[in-house]
Amino acid sequence: MRLFLVLVAALLAAVNHVHAQENLTIDTDMLSKLVSPPSVYSRVIGGEYTTIEKLGGYLVAMRYRNDFICGGGLLASRIVLTAAHCFLGRELVQRWEVQAGITSLSQNGQRVELAEYISPSAFREQDMHMDVALGLLSRPVWGRNIMHLKLCTTKLTFGLQLTVAGWGLINAKASNYQTHLRKVNVPILNRKQCLATYMDTVNLTDSMFCAGVLGKKDACTFDSGGPLVINNQVCGIVSFGIGCASPKYPGVYTDVSFVKPFIQRTMAVLLKKR
Repeated sequence: MRLFLVLVAALLAAVNHVHAQENLTIDTDMLSKLVSPPSVYSRVIGGEYTTIEKLGGYLVAMRYRNDFICGGGLLASRIVLTAAHCFLGRELVQRWEVQAGITSLSQNGQRVELAEYISPSAFREQDMHMDVALGLLSRPVWGRNIMHLKLCTTKLTFGLQLTVAGWGLINAKASNYQTHLRKVNVPILNRKQCLATYMDTVNLTDSMFCAGVLGKKDACTFDSGGPLVINNQVCGIVSFGIGCASPKYPGVYTDVSFVKPFIQRTMAVLLKKR
């Protein structure tokens, strides 16, 4: 699920509590403190169908109490990279399960429980700063349809095309996520322009960057946590946006290069627990 900014003042005044099992939304003052109905899911918009083999085998589906919640990317046979906000209100690690090697959510693939997950202490719900988390699988996943990503070494320049994939909604008005995997290529956007666009709604920090084609190509709810990839390198993590493929607001991604020290440090800690 990708987080949404809810701009309706009446709704913000009416909603006062976070419900743990519902999908997270964002309010302009307290990001992710509100929730939307569980029927509001999200998905890659403006993309095309693909298979896990063609994609590269790195994408996984993350389930909580068997409900599909977020995407993630494999960094090693037991390590999954995803977004920290996916775990908000879903803290019971024994309820989390990962599906690897699947094209459709109706496939079983390799289903493995999470043994542990770690989010950075610097993660802020208020503005999604440092929206990154690592999960340790209870056992390794292997197979022809399963591959691992490398951490980004590519310099992210304006216009550079990267690939995001997932099982989210085709459009923001859809009521159900897609069961078949889709992908879309999105360009990196000018940072100054992105900062100016979000200036009146959200404070974009150094841990974020923007990508997408306004009104046409974007990630959406339940694509959250999925990797943004180029040349088998994960350079971004789907974080949040205002709507999906909005004509005004681009998608916001966690910058993997910025959070790389946390990823490397946490991977070392988790892999010692084999």
